[in-house]
Amino acid sequence: MAADRERTLVERSRDDCAAFGELYDFYLPRIYGFIFRRVQDRSLAEDLTSMTFQRALENVRRADFRNDCFGGWLFRVASNAVVDNARRDRRFVSLTDLAEGEEPGDLALDTLAAALDQDQLRRALLSLPAGHRELLVMRFYDDLDTTELCAAFGCSRETLAVRLHRALRALRVEIAREAADVA
Repeated sequence: MAADRERTLVERSRDDCAAFGELYDFYLPRIYGFIFRRVQDRSLAEDLTSMTFQRALENVRRADFRNDCFGGWLFRVASNAVVDNARRDRRFVSLTDLAEGEEPGDLALDTLAAALDQDQLRRALLSLPAGHRELLVMRFYDDLDTTELCAAFGCSRETLAVRLHRALRALRVEIAREAADVA
């Protein structure tokens, strides 16, 4: 969605339910997919998606709502909902809780690696710090644009560029290390 159109719809959403409905229709599949790839449970993904849009509706109606990048802000809300749920419900295992050699069930990461058909890439991604891995998955798998990523990570374009550069460099180092181990 074009940034100008999005800002106009957010502004109109304060009084016009149809404007929020258009935002909802546009972002629903993206937000649901984003959440589902992280929780891998349909019912839970639906609940968290619903909570995300409920919070969005409550916030856009506030006079002090910042209307810089609604999409990026919405992804941040969704990400926070997943994290909050994981903290409440210990059914989800964090990467730091995994035993050595055990792999997490991150469907987004698994799908990205499978699509590229490279076990080496998957192992390299798994060895990256969580922040690098999340940024790479959100950029290259979830296909968030720069503005959305900046809003999701709460940083400037320049900071995002540095973070993305570091994440890609770390990935290249891990892939090279994997290749050296094999040789």
